[in-house]
Order: sequence, then C-alpha cells, then structure tokens
Amino acid sequence: MNRLHRILFTFIVSLSTLLAACSTVSQTPAPKPSIPLEDCPLISARGEQTNARCGILTVPEDRANPSGRKIDLHIAVIPAVSRSPQPDAIFMLAGGPGQSAIETFPAMSALLSNVRQERDIVLVDQRGTGESNPLRCLTPEDEALSQDEARAKLQACPPTLNADLRFYATEIAMTDLDEVRAALGYETINLYGASYGTRAALTYLRMFPNRVRTLTLDAVVDESFVLFQDASRDGQAALDRFFARCESDSACSSAFPKLRSEFDGLLKRLDEAPVEISVAHPLTNHPLDATITRKLVTDMVFNILYVPDLVAMLPLSIHQAYAENYLPLLSQSFLADMGIYDGMFYSVACAEDAPLINKEEAAQESKDSVFGDMTADFLSVCDSWPKGAVSADFRQPIHSNVPTLIYSGTSDPITPPVHADKVAAELSNELHLVFDNMGHGNFATLCGIKIFSDFVKAASVNGLDASCAASVAPPPFFVDFSGPKP
Repeated sequence: MNRLHRILFTFIVSLSTLLAACSTVSQTPAPKPSIPLEDCPLISARGEQTNARCGILTVPEDRANPSGRKIDLHIAVIPAVSRSPQPDAIFMLAGGPGQSAIETFPAMSALLSNVRQERDIVLVDQRGTGESNPLRCLTPEDEALSQDEARAKLQACPPTLNADLRFYATEIAMTDLDEVRAALGYETINLYGASYGTRAALTYLRMFPNRVRTLTLDAVVDESFVLFQDASRDGQAALDRFFARCESDSACSSAFPKLRSEFDGLLKRLDEAPVEISVAHPLTNHPLDATITRKLVTDMVFNILYVPDLVAMLPLSIHQAYAENYLPLLSQSFLADMGIYDGMFYSVACAEDAPLINKEEAAQESKDSVFGDMTADFLSVCDSWPKGAVSADFRQPIHSNVPTLIYSGTSDPITPPVHADKVAAELSNELHLVFDNMGHGNFATLCGIKIFSDFVKAASVNGLDASCAASVAPPPFFVDFSGPKP
C-alpha cells in the first residue's frame, strides 16, 4: 500500500490553436454525428442492474489535428420512464479528476428513480476514464508498493500510456461533452457535477452558457481552488470537527474517552517504528503485506473523512489501531477508494493545479496539521508529466443567471463550504445549502435527491422547499463491532 495510490481523490487543456474555440465568445455549433445506441445493463457492485442504452462517439485526441489519433467516448443513456419525456436531459459529471461517470452511477441509480420519470440521464466517460481510452498507471497489484516505489512508477508512466497526455483535461473534455449533447439531440441540458465535476460543470457553463438549463454543484471546486494547496489545513479542520463530535456524543465519548490522545499516541508510535503486517485483503481476501506508517494512517483517515457512513466507524477503527489491530482502519480505507484513473488525474491536475501551488504557503499551513504537506509527492510526479495549455479565462469567475443549486458539507475535508461561497457570490440565481457535520458530497441522500428533483422540474430556486436539509445528520458512531449504541 502507498500514499500516492490511496490519496487520489474526489476532487475536480488545449493547444494555443484550440483556445479560441474553447472561449465563451466563440461558440461554433457542435457537429451532430449519429450515435447508435444499444441496450447495455449497468451493474452496481452489489449486483443491482440499471437498464441503459450505450454508444460511442469518436473524437480527435488533438482537435487541431483531426486526422490524428482518435478517442472513442463511451456514453450511457438511461431513458426516461415517461413515453413523453422532457427534452432536456440530466448530464452527470463525475469527480476525481479521474472517475468514470458510467462506473460510479449504478450505486446511486435507485435514488434517482423519481428523477428518471420525466428526463433521460446521460453519462459520458470523460476522456482518460472508464472505456474512453482509460489512462491508468498503478493497478491493484501495486497496493504493496512503498511510497517511493509508487512515485517512481508514476513518474515513469507517461511514455507507457497510449495517449498524448496534453489533451486530457477539462476544457477539451467539455468540448467533447457538447458534441455528445448535440449528437444526442438535446438543445439544453441540466448539469450535475460532484467535486472535480463541479469544475467541469462550471467550465461547460463558461464555454456553452446557452446550453445549460439548470446547474447543480455538489462539493464545490471554485475558480481559486488549487488541488493539495489547502488540503492539510482543511483536512485538519474536518478532523478536529470529528473529534469534537465524538466528545460531545455521550455514546462515543463513553466508549472512547481518550480517542484524541489515542490517535496522537498511535502516530507517535509509528513515527518511532513503522509496523509490518500481513493480512487478508479486505475486499479480495488475497494475502496483503503492508507497512503501517504515520503517513499511511493519516492518508487513510483523510480519505475516510470524506464519507459520513465510514466516519461512523472511525472512532472504533482508531481505537483498534491504537491497540495494534490495523485491519478495521485498512478495511475502511479500501471502502473509501474512489476508482480513480490516475493517468487522467495527473493529466488534469498537473496542467491545471500544479503550476499554481505555492510551496512556501503549503508548507506553512501544514505545520499544525497531522496530514503534513500534501504537495510534495504530487509535484514530484508532475515534474515528469506532459502538460497541456490552459486558456487565459479558465480560472476567471463565472457570472451567470442560470438557476443553480449548491450543496456543501461542514465536515468536508477537501472542499468545505467556503469554496462554494465564492462561487455563489458570483451567481445571481442560486441557492447554497450547507449540511451540518456532513462530508464530501450531499446529493445522494433522500433529502438531497428530493430537493434536486424538485429543482430540475421547476428550473428555479425560488420557492424551493429545502427544509429537510436542516434535519440531515451523519449516521451515529459505532461503539463496537455490533454497531451504534441502541
């Protein structure tokens, strides 16, 4: 196991000859190729099936060289139930960067049954993910690599990928998305983006403002957000909120009265001597050799803080790790894995984020954080990664009157509400909902889905009943392996 493999999250380029075509003022109508669609079931990890229609749209890898290498974009359309559906589909953009929209959708399919009554749902595997020329460097077999070994493999990865990595980032991908929209015959669409998907959605809004009917942003990446720059500070704030919540919860504080000191003691012990363990892989049951280090533990905790369902077991897992049983924490970490195509992740982030990192500020902000400086490993990989160009207005504030619904969680370790506040301040027709003690992404709750469904139907935030947001709460803490206290 290694830091670089576990830390890729759920977050959110072109040549100079393409930049004019990517700007807001130059919006040439996208071509309208035919996309034959065929039945294709989408299967969740739990075996649940969603009936869909799938197809391929072939696009140039380098749009300035249309006769060069091509990419097959894989597309899934989940048809509306109604025989007379609304003409504006819902396009769902995945996070990361590096998640596959098609692979992540089945887990939330059941929640969207009401949304599907009147509208198609469209999933596009962004170039570099899923089956759209996937870019992957580290594999499941690399879980046992040390941090240094993983970094070396990532640094050596670019020449092994069947791609010109300069052309796998947000602006080009959103041009792809608009071609899919046109090819499928939708004049306007409803955009939903999560984490990095909010960067993608806002980029699409900037490039194609007349094509967006509604916009929903979940765990917002604002225009000033720089990946890893503030992660140590924001992660520490989320961790402090977690400890405070346990201390104020009678069941948690009674079961784990010394949780914070146990965590500090665990890190101090691992600073002095990392631990070699051999266990059954929590997901495959295959043998897994792992070196438990301070960095590995803090990285696992950081990833767990994203997901309230996993945070519910975190006190118990920390307590067990302090008692030298590391399997619960390892198991949670594997459940928090986000299915990132790391080659696409670095192609996006090395071009769009790495050049803006202030090393001195990142080091200063990380001094009081158990997570340490998260920029060093990232930048060491980006040093050897090909980087595409980014347009001059890529990070400019986006001013829009498009109806916009925004979700944030106060305990989000990577995109806390302050980032959404910045975007909301630039929009004139928005509603920003903040979910107390919730983490990264609040769409996939009964309340979040209900509000979203009503919002898309009305295409307005005016009069939207969002009262249920105040009652959303994270699951109760586990006090032992049987679950929460009755």
